[in-house]
Amino acid sequence: MGDTGQRGRTVLFVSHNIPVIRHLCQRAILLSEGGIIADGPSEEVTNLYLRPETAAGAVREWNDPATAPAGEVARLRAIRLRGEDGRVTHLVDIRSPVVVEMEYEVLKPGWVLLPNFGFYNHEGVCAFVAQDLDPTWRRRPRPIGRYVSAVTVPGNFFSDGTIFVNAGLNTLEPYNLQFHESSVVSFEVVDSPESDSARGDYTGAMRGVIRPLLEWTTQDIR
Repeated sequence: MGDTGQRGRTVLFVSHNIPVIRHLCQRAILLSEGGIIADGPSEEVTNLYLRPETAAGAVREWNDPATAPAGEVARLRAIRLRGEDGRVTHLVDIRSPVVVEMEYEVLKPGWVLLPNFGFYNHEGVCAFVAQDLDPTWRRRPRPIGRYVSAVTVPGNFFSDGTIFVNAGLNTLEPYNLQFHESSVVSFEVVDSPESDSARGDYTGAMRGVIRPLLEWTTQDIR
């Protein structure tokens, strides 16, 4: 798309994938019910889209099975973000874990399923992708029913800022995509002024998508 734009052509990119929009587009237009809500720099327009009254936030649910993302084997019903206390939240202290859960229905038995999440920062950089490796169901076909698969990302892992979550589910052997939703939920990692985070005593800006609290050692070798 970048190459096409540089050749003098106008590229119209329509998406809810906020990190990709910010990465690819200098200008963005926000539409609602057929009307233009905002038109301007992509950073400003996407920030408007992500306001609490317009953003998907910490929960996305599909109560009507007819409109829920689905394949022949599985149907997505909900994605939720939970804090350390188990409550749904879009604000996460940088020192605290965050739980991302996927609720889905298995429509046909006999398939090995692989739920997965992708985590992206506001610039569209992929921090990492996590796949369901729970030994309870790994390499085991799942019967028809309703399931919730959840992953916990520890505290002192993400850097501060907005994290967007992509959610998908595949079958294995053979591989077949059942559904994939981009930027389906998002959460804000709030920095901590306390010295017990990975920031320590440093008060300046810290770059990077992740900010792990790592173990250091120092030896006096004089």
